[in-house]
Formats: sequence, structure tokens, C-alpha cells
Amino acid sequence: MREYEALAPVEVSLLTERRRHAPRGAAGGAAGTPGANLVNGRAVPAKATVQLMAGDVLRIETPGGGGYGSPSEEQ
Repeated sequence: MREYEALAPVEVSLLTERRRHAPRGAAGGAAGTPGANLVNGRAVPAKATVQLMAGDVLRIETPGGGGYGSPSEEQ
């Protein structure tokens, strides 16, 4: 997770993935966690251009990776 506070008015373009669907696991592994983009706590689409004013906070929550192999199997 990263947070950016705008110190002056700025235009930000987001080109992100895995916000609606979580990354899949492989070989029976569980899915990861989807990411999120938020401006001042409000959701922003995965691909968007937003105008931030001084004091606005952009939060980018990156998705978690999917697992590998069955979690019930001993490694």
C-alpha cells in the first residue's frame, strides 16, 4: 500500500490492474486479494485520470499474489 498527498493541484493518471478480480492461484493455490485505488477514502476506477487538490490523498492498494499448490498439502 502507498499513499500520496498532493501538495498542490495535480492531475494523476492511473493504469492499474486486478482491482475487480483477484489474481488467481496456480496448481490449486488460493486466489490473492484484489487491489484498490482511493482518493480521500472514495474508490477510483482501475484506469482513470483524476484531479487532486492540495491536501487530497491518493491511496494505492496493490493486489496480493495468488498462492501456489494446495494449502492443505504439507510442503
